Amino acid sequence: MKILTAEQYRKKGKRFQKLEKILSGPMYALMKRRNASLRKEVFIETPFGRTRTVWYGFENPSPSPLLIDLHGGGFILGSPEMDEAMNIEWSRLFGCRIVSIDYPKAPDHPFPAAVNQVYAIVKHLFDQALEYGINTEKVAIGGHSAGANLATVTCMKAQKEGGFRLVCQFLNCPPLDLATTAMEKPHPKGSIPKKMSFIFDSCYVGENKGRDPYISPVYATEEDLRGLPPALLIVAGRDSLHDEGVLYYSMLKKSGVDAQLLDYPQERHCFMIKKSEPGKDAFEKVTAFLKKHLE
Repeated sequence: MKILTAEQYRKKGKRFQKLEKILSGPMYALMKRRNASLRKEVFIETPFGRTRTVWYGFENPSPSPLLIDLHGGGFILGSPEMDEAMNIEWSRLFGCRIVSIDYPKAPDHPFPAAVNQVYAIVKHLFDQALEYGINTEKVAIGGHSAGANLATVTCMKAQKEGGFRLVCQFLNCPPLDLATTAMEKPHPKGSIPKKMSFIFDSCYVGENKGRDPYISPVYATEEDLRGLPPALLIVAGRDSLHDEGVLYYSMLKKSGVDAQLLDYPQERHCFMIKKSEPGKDAFEKVTAFLKKHLE
C-alpha cells in the first residue's frame, strides 16, 4: 500500500467525517426527537475545551450509580447517538445515570486530545458529584472500539494520577496496538478493510509514538496495569483486533487485575451493538457484569 503524507491522511479522514454526516445525520436527528424525554445534552467546559455530552437516567433517585460511555468510530467518527438505545436500556435496568462523551476526533484533534478531554470530564463528574446526584463509590466506564481504548486508558491515567477511582471497565472490541499497522495485523474475512483501519490509526496517532501506552495499552508495563479496576473484554474472531484484545486480557491477569474475556470466534467487529443472537448474548453478559458492580 502506498504510504501517504500526514496531510493526505488528514484529508482522507475529513472525507470519512463528511460522509458520516450525510449518511447518519438524518437518523440521529430523528433519534433525538424520538428520545427527547429520555436524554439531555450538556456541554462541559474543561481546561482542554468545551465538549458535548449526552446524559440519560438523571430522573433516577439521587445519589445514583454512574456509567460513563465512550462510543466507537476509529477515533475519527461516531457520536453518543450510536450507543443511545443501549444506554437508555442500561439506565432503565440499573436505575443508574449515564454520561456519554462526544470526545474530540482526529484528524483535527489527534492524540492526546481525546485522552485529555475524557479524563477531564470524568474528573469533573467526580468533583461535581453532589450537584449531579452521582454516587462516587459506584462509577463505571465502558466503550466500544476506539471508545474502549479510551476507557481503559482513562483507568490507567486515573490509577497513575490518583484523581478518582472507577469500579469497573468494559471494553468492546478495543484497538490496543496502534504501533502495529493494519497492514501487519491479521485480516480475517469480514474485518474492517485494511486501508480504512490504517487511515483511522494514522489520523489518531499523528506525530506521536504508537508505542505510548496511552495510545497502545499493550505496551503498558505491569506497574501501569497493577491496581486497575475489574475488566470485561469482548473480542471477535473475525476482527483484526482480536489478538491484541486477547493479549491485553492476559496482561491484565498477569498484573493481578480481575479480568474476564468473552471470545466470539465467528463474530465481526463490535457485533454487540447489532441485533443478533451473539450480540444479545454479549449484551446480557455485559449487563450482568455492570449490574454486579453498580447495584
